[in-house]
Amino acid sequence: MDKKQFHERIQYFVKQRVRDEGTINSMMDMELVTADFLTKSVILAFPVKDWQMNPAKNLHGGIIATALDITMGCISYVSGNAVFTPTIQMAVNYVGGVSSGDTLLVEGICDHAGSRMSQTRAIARSKKSGKVVATANGSYIMNTK
Repeated sequence: MDKKQFHERIQYFVKQRVRDEGTINSMMDMELVTADFLTKSVILAFPVKDWQMNPAKNLHGGIIATALDITMGCISYVSGNAVFTPTIQMAVNYVGGVSSGDTLLVEGICDHAGSRMSQTRAIARSKKSGKVVATANGSYIMNTK
């Protein structure tokens, strides 16, 4: 895969996820911030909204996990020739909170993209403070059919 294909696949991934109204992916309102072909990394932005808050008025852990999963799924998809990359394993470590009105910036890195599986990791940060909110690692199947 060349640099042009890498960036085309990222644009396609984000466009497909945002257009499917009524799905959790579209409700997350993600935007592409940057992508790097050489380091096989991507940064997606997720605006933090009131409906995503937990009872303590912080971003719900499930929403954080969703943002991490989407980002790792994205970099997994664009780093190989898969048509779909379902999650087969994901571990999340929560470090801090984030409030409504902030933006969650999630960097996803693909450590390995094989013919059958990819290994990824991600770091979620508050855009306002720059502090780490959560980290994760995940494995994704590289479905080619």
